[in-house]
Amino acid sequence: MTEHTIQSEDILAHKWDRVISNVVVKTGLGLSVGIVASALLFKKRTWPIAIATGWGFGVAYADAERVFHPHHVPGVEFVKEKPHV
Repeated sequence: MTEHTIQSEDILAHKWDRVISNVVVKTGLGLSVGIVASALLFKKRTWPIAIATGWGFGVAYADAERVFHPHHVPGVEFVKEKPHV
């Protein structure tokens, strides 16, 4: 049987695709929430837009940290195996 192996470049490309799409979606969602909150609740001031956009970017950044560094996620344990020679 042949094993299907995934090259390291493909793994890294998938991680970057996920991170970039998360940044765009979550920052855009934060921007949208900030615009709506600014228009409806805060008399069209700009600070809710900045805070909500920053919050969305911060959530996306935290998710990117988890994607690239999974050992920082609480409860995740990596077990080292001895190489089979």
